[in-house]
Amino acid sequence: MPWFITAIVSWIIFYFMVDVQQLRRTIFGGIFTVALGSLVDWGGQHLHLYQFRDLIIPWAGCSIFYKFGPIFVIGVLFTQYLPRKRSLQIINILVVSLLYLATEALILQTGVANYLNWHILASFIVDLAAITSLTWLAQTFQLAPSSMKSFF
Repeated sequence: MPWFITAIVSWIIFYFMVDVQQLRRTIFGGIFTVALGSLVDWGGQHLHLYQFRDLIIPWAGCSIFYKFGPIFVIGVLFTQYLPRKRSLQIINILVVSLLYLATEALILQTGVANYLNWHILASFIVDLAAITSLTWLAQTFQLAPSSMKSFF
């Protein structure tokens, strides 16, 4: 049930924050984060770093509701609101990584995920690397809307 709730909350946030006109470009940020998150979580479980339970519909060892809920939504919205200035990008990466870490901590508290040979600080480092990679991807392939770039 926690997987489903995170998906519903994520899609409500998505509904209110997404710029539908830019979705043809920013959706690739969501696809990238789902692919990267799937690879990381699949590998983490095979290395016995952490585990997920009560998956309902599994996707790469995790719940499809989680992958296409918060992970997809973060990818699209992060790409959509990517600042132009490097200093703001660094702050953005840090803030989004901390917000995702908070989501992970809540998931851990529900009991549907637990660390075996892992620590929350390791997750934070992986989150920073993933969001930094998404920033690079969005800039390199010009996925971020130009109107938002000029705003920041």
